[in-house]
Amino acid sequence: MQNEQVRKKVKIVADSTCDLSKELTDKYDIEVIPLPVNLGDKPCLDGVDVKPADLFEYCRRTGELPTTSAPNQLYYEEKYREWSSQGYEVVHFSISLSFTVTHNIAKMAAENFSGIYPVDSRNISAGMGLLAIMAAQMRDSGLSAAQIAERSRAECDRIQTSFILDTLEFMHKGGRCTGVAKLGANLFHLKPCIEVRDGAMVVGRKYRGDLANVLEQYVEAKLANRTDICDDVILVAQCCVDKKILDRVTAKIRQVHPFREILVLDTGCSVSVHCGPNTLGLIYLAKA
Repeated sequence: MQNEQVRKKVKIVADSTCDLSKELTDKYDIEVIPLPVNLGDKPCLDGVDVKPADLFEYCRRTGELPTTSAPNQLYYEEKYREWSSQGYEVVHFSISLSFTVTHNIAKMAAENFSGIYPVDSRNISAGMGLLAIMAAQMRDSGLSAAQIAERSRAECDRIQTSFILDTLEFMHKGGRCTGVAKLGANLFHLKPCIEVRDGAMVVGRKYRGDLANVLEQYVEAKLANRTDICDDVILVAQCCVDKKILDRVTAKIRQVHPFREILVLDTGCSVSVHCGPNTLGLIYLAKA
């Protein structure tokens, strides 16, 4: 009986693209797996030996964009083996399969173990992080790993994630937008809203103006007069946005919607390398 109880411990795990702060991973007992980031031919791990500021300095110095890559299967197997040997079952959240093959690699690694449940978050950044937090709350309420994985997959599309990009430079260098789109945005001083829909990224409304005013318009457009949003928490994911602008954003959020908690999070390297500095996103949960 004792061994059975140990076997059923649940570990909630998320790749570093979840962009959760250490305070949140500690609070909810979430394990983060650092993903590979490459500065030229120098391999690094996201958040371990490279930070977003290092990415932008490398880009400024060399003119080249750092790259991200999916971990190999053995990397995940080593993690799974460690947790399994400690008596854990594992629910592992990955970035949307529409963006990268990471989830498929996790599934292949999990086939060599029992009690490992990879979950395609169908999201990115703190959208994936919010799903991991919800899973941790399910674990603390007594659900099994299998139940948590099943419910998490059902909850994915309730998470609303969008970002405002200050520049398309980094997406262009990373091959994620055309030169024509970049040129058009620059000529007209446009800041596009990138939205996650059905597990994929699409371009929504395009804003014009200075960053602070655009972000206030964005908050208004996304949150004002909404009755279909859960009021518990909103996550604000940001990359190198000035604190004065962040203060304006959080004040605007409080003005337009009664969230009980506003959490401001820094994007990690895996997200920052594609979105660039002065990116800001809003992540919240739609009512069921």
